[in-house]
Amino acid sequence: MRYTLFLLIMVAGISSQAQTLFTFGTNKVDKKEFWRAFSKNNNGATDEKSIREYLDLFIRFKLKVQAARDLKLDTLPNIINDIAGFRAQMTDQYIRNQGAGKTMVTEAIERSKTEVEAAHVFIAYGNDSAAAKKEIEKAYRQLQTGADFSKTAAAFSTDAFVKSNNGYIGYLTVFQLPYELENILYGLPNGSYSKPVAAANGYHILKVISKRSSPGNLKAAQILIATSGAATAQEIADAKGKAEMIYQLLKNGEKFEELAVKYSDDKTSYAGGGVMREFNFTTYDVAFSKAAFSLQNDGDFSKPVQTASGFHIIKRLGLKQSAVDVNDPVVQQEYTEKVNADARMNIAIAQMQKQILKASGYTPLPYNEKQLWVLTDTMLKAKNYAAYFKSNQSKPLFKLKDKTVTVTDWLKFAKSRVSVANSNVPPDYKSLMKEFTETTAEQYYKDRLEMMNEEFRYQVKEFSEGSLLFEVMERTIWSVAPTDSLGLINYYNQNKTNYKWMPGATAIVFNCSDTAVANRAMNLMKKDPSKWKGYMNEFGGTALADSSRFEYSQLPVTGSANLTPGTYTPVVTNTNDGSASFCYIINVFNGNDQRSFDEAKGLVINDYQLLLEDKWINQLKKKYPVKVNEALVKGMVK
Repeated sequence: MRYTLFLLIMVAGISSQAQTLFTFGTNKVDKKEFWRAFSKNNNGATDEKSIREYLDLFIRFKLKVQAARDLKLDTLPNIINDIAGFRAQMTDQYIRNQGAGKTMVTEAIERSKTEVEAAHVFIAYGNDSAAAKKEIEKAYRQLQTGADFSKTAAAFSTDAFVKSNNGYIGYLTVFQLPYELENILYGLPNGSYSKPVAAANGYHILKVISKRSSPGNLKAAQILIATSGAATAQEIADAKGKAEMIYQLLKNGEKFEELAVKYSDDKTSYAGGGVMREFNFTTYDVAFSKAAFSLQNDGDFSKPVQTASGFHIIKRLGLKQSAVDVNDPVVQQEYTEKVNADARMNIAIAQMQKQILKASGYTPLPYNEKQLWVLTDTMLKAKNYAAYFKSNQSKPLFKLKDKTVTVTDWLKFAKSRVSVANSNVPPDYKSLMKEFTETTAEQYYKDRLEMMNEEFRYQVKEFSEGSLLFEVMERTIWSVAPTDSLGLINYYNQNKTNYKWMPGATAIVFNCSDTAVANRAMNLMKKDPSKWKGYMNEFGGTALADSSRFEYSQLPVTGSANLTPGTYTPVVTNTNDGSASFCYIINVFNGNDQRSFDEAKGLVINDYQLLLEDKWINQLKKKYPVKVNEALVKGMVK
């Protein structure tokens, strides 16, 4: 019941349009607000029955929220703090994920669908960046004459690894390079190369060899026979021989999981039978990825594959094809988090600051910069700095729509940010003024975000009304019904026929962390079912059991199981989390016998709550008469 209410209030919105759909007392609710809520909860239904059913729920919701305001629950400190905390969180998320940030998320999702096969010439800055620049320009001129890229990379690159593979990088995808280099790669056509570009450690010339659609994400297991970077030729040969021996054991039918536990040097995966985290082609070494993705069927395993880490035997467990939907909320959230954690977000933040200045109506006003810096210096060193605040509060610096920012605002900001303890380092007032301007405009924008953005306004009101709804329901219904013992018993006695048992059984139901634990618990039960409580102490919380009478629909059984006393139901595994359940059947019942009050109490409380709620709603409708605009209701039917 609470979940249904939560779904309702979390999609309620507000609208500035005055097309009133219904009134309750002197309060008005417009069509747009209702339609926004209805359309999000009815999967495209627009028939009159669906609209009227939802309208009744919506009216009840609005009446309850109004009752909360009548009780002044909106003045409670916990409600005020919850709303303020939600608003602050949503403000930061909303600003961060709009504009340039939102564009970058969409861009990253689209780029994730493509892998770029690349090579590069790389010249490190070393101790002489000017000399490095001359070398990269020389390499670029050579390429322009038609020189072979791989030979040029081997000849000019200063990195030994780049030289050894003739500049070949392999396949790359989004988030694997600095954003500036990623932009260049995704912008180049196949077969072309870039101009020299400066990066963190040196100069690059990037070449795109080919582009392809991402082959998806692979679930695999591995057995690794590790070799170190300092391994001798004999140590490498020994590792290779060991890997080939294990490969032969696999071909002879031995289990991959057992061999991984026994032999694998991958400390993160061997204990789990070698199972690795899901990965794409660009995650690991090219040789490893080529071998892994060339496996055609689940269960296939590779010959030993050598990489810098050693020799790998890879077993394919499953391939998830790449089908990233830019409109999928889960995908949006995943890539939003990745963009926020990436250095590219700094670019988005800089663009966002420009957008906020514009949206806030930033207008600079004339002032003497040199005099302002002198005044700021004097104020920072003065003991009676508050006097400077008072005397400069009418001197303007810039405007933000309906707000004038003054010299006093600047002085207070500078006082909070500048330390005069080290007088040998003069403050950078120009940079500080830029920060002050952006910070002030951002706060102005945040404070007025409801007025500037309709969707944000909806979300804050949804949360606010939801908080009031839960508070008033808890005080009026949810906490009242369970404690009204006399009312519950009277309700039960008046409605006994509603509380009959359906067909079912008395049983001991076991819920276990996984199938192996469930099988172990069942084996113990088969020794002596009467000791089931004691058995639970042996599982350290990985198995829990409860004995009661259950209806068949409450038991973890599949299909139409024929349950008989003294038997066990098959173990049922949850495909979502791997947990497993089974039952020991003590007795079976055909049903239709009367539940006692204690047996029916949970159901009685729920029904009694509904009764109290209906009575309360009728009282509210008398206090706030509801009038519906029937013409608008009929106009929504399609």
